[in-house]
Amino acid sequence: MPTLVRDDVQRTTGLESDCAGSERKLTCMLSKTGIQRTIVSAAVALLFASTAQAAAELKNGPANLLTPSSTEASSTTTPAAKPLDPNTPSDPPEPTAPTIEPFDQNAPPRATIPIGPNLTFGGYVSLEGETNRNYRLTSKPGDANSILTPTLSPAFAYTPNQYLQIYANPALEIPVAVEKTGENPQTTKLNLNLVFLTLKNVVPGAKLQVGRQRFIDTRRWLFNENMDAARLAYQYENLSLELSVSQFNLVQRNLLRREELEDEETFVNYYAYADYAFGKKNHVGVFALYQDQQRLGTARPFYLGIQSGGRLVKGLKYWIQAAIVRGTDGAKSIRGEAIDVGLTQRFDGFWEPSITIGYAYGTGDRNPDDNVDTRFRQTGFQGNSDKFNGVARFKYYGEVLDPRLTNLMVFTGGAGIRPFEKTSFDLVYHYYLQDHTSTSIRGSDLATDPTGLSKHVGSELDLVAGYQGTPQLQTKFVLGYFLPGRAFPEGSRDGAFLASILLRYNFY
Repeated sequence: MPTLVRDDVQRTTGLESDCAGSERKLTCMLSKTGIQRTIVSAAVALLFASTAQAAAELKNGPANLLTPSSTEASSTTTPAAKPLDPNTPSDPPEPTAPTIEPFDQNAPPRATIPIGPNLTFGGYVSLEGETNRNYRLTSKPGDANSILTPTLSPAFAYTPNQYLQIYANPALEIPVAVEKTGENPQTTKLNLNLVFLTLKNVVPGAKLQVGRQRFIDTRRWLFNENMDAARLAYQYENLSLELSVSQFNLVQRNLLRREELEDEETFVNYYAYADYAFGKKNHVGVFALYQDQQRLGTARPFYLGIQSGGRLVKGLKYWIQAAIVRGTDGAKSIRGEAIDVGLTQRFDGFWEPSITIGYAYGTGDRNPDDNVDTRFRQTGFQGNSDKFNGVARFKYYGEVLDPRLTNLMVFTGGAGIRPFEKTSFDLVYHYYLQDHTSTSIRGSDLATDPTGLSKHVGSELDLVAGYQGTPQLQTKFVLGYFLPGRAFPEGSRDGAFLASILLRYNFY
């Protein structure tokens, strides 16, 4: 998302210390003035291009309603934007259950198998395996974790009439630690993933949902979580509107858990989104989000931003995301900004090759001791996953480091091929710099923290393979390797490795 730039974040005074040592050339080239001008130029150019294309589409004829919304009611796109079951395009615009998105292990299953009057059934079984090694960034024996997680997730939908639907989706997870270090026991979970009531067709284009629902946006930059919520959505032609109030785990999620966790995100989220679709897959939207922390602190951030994505010309896709965050956190004022922009060029011909470039920037805080916090902070419910030209989603800030976009610059380059229509391979490279030197990388699972003496976090190379030969079977394989930079201690410069696989079979 294009960042709304602060004029007072970075001044030329103080750059001398930031440019010291071996980082002088690269850091000085990326001074804040240059970054901000680049951001503004890129954002204006891409928004102008998308607006121009929107005007052309309106002039030439009605647009195809395919709206990638900011959040999706129970994993659907913005209200009635497209049929939920891609295999039955002639069905009414309100199907019986949510759609399935490939390689998204949190995607709710469809319930289409009749088992009683107005009652349908579906579900999936999956096996997810992950191993990570050397997350302490030192080559010590035993620094490894390997976990296999089989999951059974049935779904039920009850639709007594055209106005009402009840959907429920529990999930039984049985993680097995094949290899582990530390004191993190793996416990069986019976999660109540989703359970909600939908009221529809009372007012044309409007829909009300109450209960535990799925919140996601196109690139999972804001949301990728199931939350207890009340949500009102409305669509008129190409325009989609949405209002919601939500909270994570207002009702206990794991039905086998006896004690309440004390480290969960406790924000109440007040969210509004408006999205306009144009062309076949293009959209531009604006959002506002106010979060009120209830238990573990007094943070009250307010986000205002835009997101846009689609096709500039044939074979060239783009994305833009930008936000500012204001508000208070205790006695401190919040003043952060972030941007995420990128392009993917697809080439015709054998194996349909593609290349991708991207840049993401979340502001940091030069002076943590004053009463203004200039760090950008993500919502706490983000997933940061998308796909470029392939069929498999992956973590676009790095599978191993997997950071939040806070006090960080991420430079991304990728190349992909599609040997077959439903098979893809992506090779993605990331280079990381902190905005200001810090002793933490927010969101990362690495067991070693930076020293706060250098901005150079490191680099990462990921390989992602995806296959979906049939609608029922989905497969994804990921390899990731993170090479730490000078931001880490001298004795913690060894690389960290991750490998994961997901097999999922849907029955409906």
